[in-house]
Amino acid sequence: MSTDASTHTTLDDLFRARAERHPERPALVDADGSGARWTYGELNERVEHRTAALVDRGVRADSRVVVQLPGSPRLFEKFLALVRLGAVPVVVPPAVPEPMARSVRRFAGADVSYVVDGPALLQFAGDEVGVPRLAPLDAAEVVRAVSQRAAALDLDEDTVHLAAHPELPVGVPGLLDWLAVLCAGGRVVLGAGAEPDSAFRVVAAERVTHTVLSAPLAGRWTAAAAVTAYDLSSLRTLVVNGGGLDERVARRVLPALGCALRQVFGTAEGLVAATRPQDGTEAAVTGRMSAVSPEHELRVVDHRDREVPTGTEGWLLSRGPDTIRRYWRSPGHDARHFTADGFHRTGATARATDAGLFTVVRGPAVPAGQDTAARVGRRSPAPRSRRTRQHTPEGQTEMTPPTLPYVMPTPATLPADRTGWTLEAARSALVVLNLQTRFVHPLGQAAAPVAELLANAGRLIDGARAAGVPVIHAVPANARRATGRGPVPYARLTGPAAGAAADAFVTRVEPQTGDTVLRARTYSAFASTRLDSRLRELERDQVVVLGLYARADVLLTAADAWARDLEAFVVADAVADVSAGNHAFALEWVADTCGAVTTADRVSAAFDAGQAAAEAV
Repeated sequence: MSTDASTHTTLDDLFRARAERHPERPALVDADGSGARWTYGELNERVEHRTAALVDRGVRADSRVVVQLPGSPRLFEKFLALVRLGAVPVVVPPAVPEPMARSVRRFAGADVSYVVDGPALLQFAGDEVGVPRLAPLDAAEVVRAVSQRAAALDLDEDTVHLAAHPELPVGVPGLLDWLAVLCAGGRVVLGAGAEPDSAFRVVAAERVTHTVLSAPLAGRWTAAAAVTAYDLSSLRTLVVNGGGLDERVARRVLPALGCALRQVFGTAEGLVAATRPQDGTEAAVTGRMSAVSPEHELRVVDHRDREVPTGTEGWLLSRGPDTIRRYWRSPGHDARHFTADGFHRTGATARATDAGLFTVVRGPAVPAGQDTAARVGRRSPAPRSRRTRQHTPEGQTEMTPPTLPYVMPTPATLPADRTGWTLEAARSALVVLNLQTRFVHPLGQAAAPVAELLANAGRLIDGARAAGVPVIHAVPANARRATGRGPVPYARLTGPAAGAAADAFVTRVEPQTGDTVLRARTYSAFASTRLDSRLRELERDQVVVLGLYARADVLLTAADAWARDLEAFVVADAVADVSAGNHAFALEWVADTCGAVTTADRVSAAFDAGQAAAEAV
């Protein structure tokens, strides 16, 4: 295999070299979509035309352009044209939810300046609340990444690579795999789907030699191969990506599919690791990998970043010339995802072996929205019957597992305001939800985003009191429990359910003389409380909402305020939830339907203006 990376400095150089060497060879086949079959010469010509069209539209070498397309010939045409032009593609998997995709577009376009040593590619790496995680690669790093993927996948000019599920959010690592095939002189076949019934037809028709599957798909392929009528003899290598392949399935690959197995683990941040042929078949079957780059360092550590004994499961850390040291303009993400000495926290768990290799036990969590999309086209069997949920007995609690920490949103990532409302201290009241010890402590009072929530909440409560804005605390009543007609209350975390300890508030946000404390029986602070009448007594028609939990109590309180002709302002960085996805969902839903989403700084400024006006009277 050779991508000629040593003699070319950019991805466009690699591709042009292949197009000039054998323009008549097939490069792309859309096996089930448009039916297109493009040679290297035709693809190169289309890239030229698209480059000219981009220039006519004002795209320059100092432009960042978000690319969010499924695996199709159009994706390659647009991506390669941007690379040729010198623009910076910001590649986002197509099934990333629209609110996060919109956040990426805002973030990437917030500053269109471009420096000579800036990135050549920005890779979407995560969808937490806050600024998106974008992994930057310069031109040399892109070439090196493509070369390493070619080595990991054992690619050459005879490779016919099936992109088994191009409609799914395979992300930039998948795109770089496909580009590696082209730069090695092979052919990329965009298939009709990853399930055996459709994929085997394409394998037989196009004489596919390589494909990359997830561990669950590999199991279905090996089971279906025993009964298929399609000729799969062209298969040379099956690559299983992401780790977690059951050893029993791995041992069936050779007898069932007649091809070699290679296991690969990679990250958008740059790590590429794979099983090696020189380590033998047993290493491939058991998933014992090493980094493709010999300079790469890998560690398996506990939750305190201490190395664990060989064979013990721990968190996989990665550092080396191929792994980025920071995200693009995201110091908050840097602090969470990188250690002080520059190791990237991959999010995967692994075990080290005596031979210096490692096995991936579980890959990183699938970003929100992508796990659902990954099941497109596969029907789940209908349940035989639906059993009644067993509710937690009275006096006990149930926990929604938190997926903290995550980064608070910033003004640049907030959903657009559709209300046109202006917050005024003289018209508003501050509604504080669920900031009691029993809810806050299980989430980690000192961890992100709870620490920032409490700091902003304390600042706004102090500012409200100084400006004469009423402070109203809403907490769950003890009677708010499962009754058999619905789910257990949202995120009722471990902790005392009654008594003084249950009623205690977190320091600095506890009620003071003059504040109002209400006990709500459902998520909304308006439900079965006198909040509505209290606001009217105070002649307030705006509510500023903060606290826990964004997707339930905050969202429904804002919705109920709108239903009562009140203006609700949800403070994006003074609310939190058990996951980044819940937090983002709540902000988007409120902004789309019933209220304004704002920040603690903006609310604080409004309160300060109100205090100044009051003092001037």
